[in-house]
Amino acid sequence: MDKIVFRDKTIVLGVSGGIAAYKAADLADKLVQEEATVKVVMSQNATKFVDPLEFQSVTNQTVLTDLFDGDFKDQIYHVSLSEEADITVIAPATANIIAKAACGIADDALSTVILAARSKIVMVPAMNNHMWLNEATQHNLAVLKSRGIEIIEPEVGRLACGEENAVGRFPKTETVMDYLGLALARTQDLAGKTLLVTAGGTREPIDPVRYIGNRSSGKMGYAVAKAAVMRGAQVILVSGVTNLSPPYGAKFVSVETAEQMLRAVIENLEQADTVVMAAAVADFKPSRKSLEKIKKERMPKSVELELNPDILQAIADRKTNQIIIGFAAESQDMVVNATRKLKKKNLDLIVANDIAKPGVGFASDLNTAVLIDKKGQIGDIKTYKKTSLAEEILDWLGTYSSFK
Repeated sequence: MDKIVFRDKTIVLGVSGGIAAYKAADLADKLVQEEATVKVVMSQNATKFVDPLEFQSVTNQTVLTDLFDGDFKDQIYHVSLSEEADITVIAPATANIIAKAACGIADDALSTVILAARSKIVMVPAMNNHMWLNEATQHNLAVLKSRGIEIIEPEVGRLACGEENAVGRFPKTETVMDYLGLALARTQDLAGKTLLVTAGGTREPIDPVRYIGNRSSGKMGYAVAKAAVMRGAQVILVSGVTNLSPPYGAKFVSVETAEQMLRAVIENLEQADTVVMAAAVADFKPSRKSLEKIKKERMPKSVELELNPDILQAIADRKTNQIIIGFAAESQDMVVNATRKLKKKNLDLIVANDIAKPGVGFASDLNTAVLIDKKGQIGDIKTYKKTSLAEEILDWLGTYSSFK
């Protein structure tokens, strides 16, 4: 997450009395790490699950649990919070607090803060699946949505009550952070645009167990996709196999092989204003794939390979008005080789990155890179965080005359 999204923002975090209250402490901690000011309001029931001191220790802010708390005697705190907050988040939101909010009840600190809130309100429900699916809860959620309150849907998984594969689980902290980052995004300069982003490496099967692949983690492509969503774009993320979670708000298409990635890209190409080809596509694939696992004693001494389709070239050949951004992973003569690729593929921009430098590139959070467009090299070669490099790419895109 780019710290600038949360920096100097005041987030009111309302914690209601559910077992997922302990996860709100992790959310508060992550928001503080991103340089936000987090002010916590807890229901009395929430204090039965998590001690307010835990929130106070991670936020360095006094926690409001009682409207008549002497620590806030010099101010009408629920009113001042409504004026300070850039966003109000209720996490977890129990069926009880959802019902109170829907009915406009203000009989404790948390419900009063919700009713007084002037900022955007985001609720993160977490509860037993039967409570979530109850007609009353669904009605109350519909009422809240009609008033502009946003709901992050609970996930499916194992619940505290022991139910397996049931809806009602508190979302991953990363999911909530992505949603809030989108809500607080500093700029919407890509609003109305659609970006097609490829990410991760492809796997070319030898048999059901073994494959030819590469060391791509997908971090660069996912950073571009997340940054584009934050800046208001519609994003289609076509991803090879990674350990990463897709950014909230992106359309996600999962693939494994180069052929599958090519089909997914072509199917979505017409919708895109810009294509960002950050995936590390395997250049070769086995000429023949065994449908059964090859036993070691029968393993051939060599595996015959053939070329995979050139996805970037295929896009360039079908290009209408799209802006095409490619990547060049180089171990020598980085600028020369990347410039040659830019011209050969008829790209608008290429991101040349040095894979020979230790500690950067594959699986790292860093890239040593430089941007090159049709006018030539842009700036100097330097080491970026991949999140910062993603912003640099999108900054270039926002100023490119063909994009406006």
